[in-house]
Amino acid sequence: MNDELPTQCCCKALADFVVLPMGGIGLDRLVLASFQQTVKHGGDQWWLYISTCLVCRQDWMVAQDERIYDNFYIRRIQPSATKEALELDWWPEEFLTYERVLQLGRANGKIWRFLDSRSPALVTTAEELRRERPDISIEEIAYLLGIPRSQAASLFC
Repeated sequence: MNDELPTQCCCKALADFVVLPMGGIGLDRLVLASFQQTVKHGGDQWWLYISTCLVCRQDWMVAQDERIYDNFYIRRIQPSATKEALELDWWPEEFLTYERVLQLGRANGKIWRFLDSRSPALVTTAEELRRERPDISIEEIAYLLGIPRSQAASLFC
């Protein structure tokens, strides 16, 4: 394990909101190499945390979706937002529900085909979406997961 602090960062080259695909050519590793997680939301929002760049001290709110779209969604935030999350447990709403994160994935990511139509990732995510919003329709769940309606319905059987 390398304990040296990074000497370069990508923060100035990044837009205020970025979608980073996981894996692939390693862009996620390059961008996130200088990030250190400073505040983790945890609990029901397991995907959400704030990282600070160790080089330039820029704070970033990060939503990590390794279940459905395999993306990191990162938003540049002000130090005051980090302080509110740390001290008051108040978080910007943009990534606060997994439904919102999946909407970003659907709009900005590649839709993957699951070989197992009842993949644990699909079943668990569908159940979580229903817990977050009990009135969510099967059609909405199908859209968010990028699967046919009939497949989405079968996730609850």
